[in-house]
Amino acid sequence: MKFSNYLLLFCLLTLAGCGYHLRGSGAGGKLNVNSVYLELQNITLIRQELTEQLIIRDVSLNDKPEDADRVLRLYNERFDRRVLSVDERTGKVTEYELEYRVELEILTADHKQLAEPQEISMIRDVTYDPNAPIGKFAEETLITEDMIRNAVNTILFRLQAVQ
Repeated sequence: MKFSNYLLLFCLLTLAGCGYHLRGSGAGGKLNVNSVYLELQNITLIRQELTEQLIIRDVSLNDKPEDADRVLRLYNERFDRRVLSVDERTGKVTEYELEYRVELEILTADHKQLAEPQEISMIRDVTYDPNAPIGKFAEETLITEDMIRNAVNTILFRLQAVQ
């Protein structure tokens, strides 16, 4: 084998061994939980992504909390968009801050807390160009979806960490 082949093999083995995962691979496969009951109180934005990611990881979603290994309680979901900066000459907005927050509790089937309630927060800055409003709207939509995916991954990491 050539030196370059050995170098490539070394790099691949090093990358595989360091725990690196491709973006979007979430909590890294199967969770240590077989079934979950989702207690979602006024949750709209994160519901679909969380449900899909649990199903992908072979976690069954139960209709009753007493039949589940864990109860995930999500509440106080908020999405805010704040002005960060304004053009001093025109007074028009040039930058926004997007913030997604949701509160999480992980409980046993009989509603005993396994961890302290936690707030998951994702914040991103977005520039705004009044000459390209459609493109900036599409960019903001993609950033919002990414924030929600990151929040779901954080929830899955925390679910995996709780014993």
